[in-house]
Amino acid sequence: METRDDFRIHTLESDLKAHEVQCEERWKTNFQRLDDIDEAITRIETRIIHVGGGVILFLAGLLATVFMG
Repeated sequence: METRDDFRIHTLESDLKAHEVQCEERWKTNFQRLDDIDEAITRIETRIIHVGGGVILFLAGLLATVFMG
């Protein structure tokens, strides 16, 4: 016959298992979101580098025009 303590232990084990499953799913979701954020940051960095290169080329062309002209 199952005692009260056995029932409590079984309940705690069941609750712990449910908690582990929920936490695992949350971590999967968090890691997916972090991967998405990494991709977005990489895109932003690439755009900034391209814009910076464009500005440098524009200014170099402007200086070349001023000195040549």
